[in-house]
Amino acid sequence: MRSRKPFLIFWPQYFDGKRSRAEGRRLPRNLALEKITLDDIVKAAKTLNYQYEIEDSLKYPRTWWDDSGRVSINTNGKKKSKVLRELAKQMRKNRGKA
Repeated sequence: MRSRKPFLIFWPQYFDGKRSRAEGRRLPRNLALEKITLDDIVKAAKTLNYQYEIEDSLKYPRTWWDDSGRVSINTNGKKKSKVLRELAKQMRKNRGKA
């Protein structure tokens, strides 16, 4: 098993504006988006020059019935909250909502 030290896990549910905080959203509603996919997260991570791994067979524990997957991103020691905001802002740019 690989060491996860530099890697942080990002689920699409973290960015979903339709979810409440109790359901897994980690961003304020003004930064959250709708219908987030793994591809959206990967495109934002590529643009921000992060190394990433896609793990599409895994399920978010709070919604185990959804097939969502997750992305592990090497953040090089940055805080998860800061990277979440960077990714959300980049996804908004990619969608043209910035």
